[in-house]
Amino acid sequence: MKSIKALLALSAALLSATVSSATTLTSYISMDNGFIAYLSTSNSTTGTAFSSANDWYHTYSGTTAPLASGTDYYLHIFGYDQGGIAGFLGRFELNGSTHVFANGSTTLLTNTTDWTANNVGFNGTYSAVISLGNNNVGPWGTRPYIPSGVNGATWIWAGDAHSNDAAYFTTKISAVATPDAASSAAMIFFGLASIAAFRRSRGRA
Repeated sequence: MKSIKALLALSAALLSATVSSATTLTSYISMDNGFIAYLSTSNSTTGTAFSSANDWYHTYSGTTAPLASGTDYYLHIFGYDQGGIAGFLGRFELNGSTHVFANGSTTLLTNTTDWTANNVGFNGTYSAVISLGNNNVGPWGTRPYIPSGVNGATWIWAGDAHSNDAAYFTTKISAVATPDAASSAAMIFFGLASIAAFRRSRGRA
């Protein structure tokens, strides 16, 4: 009886640990001039806002609610300009193992490979973004909390950054195929229970 109770307690603890490790997304964004960041389950729907700001002198962070296992998402960033050149620079982190970015990693920077954008809205047709230079280029200089230099983040925009005052950026976040929490806990519990039963039968032999 004690061994069964111990197995039940262990499986419950494993289930709790699995649930508590749900992945969230954290963003670090510098936008000339302002932005709203959304998380969506459709590339043609805006989604739920989780971060916003209007001041390119600073880097702003935001964190989403936990991502649902087995569900693909789209990170949508609306950026707007209020005079002069526009630009979007960012670093993004997934703190769990249930999802990955378009580059197959849990870390993503702004670049011309993994992002697309348009100037009309999240229900429009997306095209390749343009590069305005790496983090440290003028007129912005080096923005904090975002990697700089040759291998760092790239300032990007949709089309002409001097004449297009609004841009809608998107990149995919894909779910990684993993057993759900309940199944994982059940498998562990029955495996441990089988071992305990085998040991008891050996003890009676």
